Amino acid sequence: GFVVKGRSGNYTTTKDVLICTAWKKISQDESLGSDQTVNTYWQRIKEYFDERNTSGHFRSSDSLRQCWST
Repeated sequence: GFVVKGRSGNYTTTKDVLICTAWKKISQDESLGSDQTVNTYWQRIKEYFDERNTSGHFRSSDSLRQCWST
């Protein structure tokens, strides 16, 4: 993938798409409910991301959260 300039940690377009997909999947999953904490929410996003990430470079939930907020 291409490196998105101006982003920390050399996130690629592929990783950005995966983060967006993870966020959408977790945020729209009614079975998870709205009572989860922010940390639990981002941990679930990380788990989804890790299961589908083929780059071999893994990120912490805080790193994914920071990338998303950018």
